[in-house]
Amino acid sequence: MSKLDVLILALGWVLTIEGFLPMIAPGAWKKAVSRLSQSPDQQLRITGTIMVVLGMVIVWMVAS
Repeated sequence: MSKLDVLILALGWVLTIEGFLPMIAPGAWKKAVSRLSQSPDQQLRITGTIMVVLGMVIVWMVAS
């Protein structure tokens, strides 16, 4: 499997996992998105940074 195949596979998994909440509980998903849109930019930036770092650590651990 090439690196491009792995990247596309990972993107597919992300979309699948991200789609579960709006599929199963759309009302809760709307509330969560509404709360996120009202959060300060700095809080969202920090949360995003933590998620990126955690994701990179997981990928590094699995790939090595």
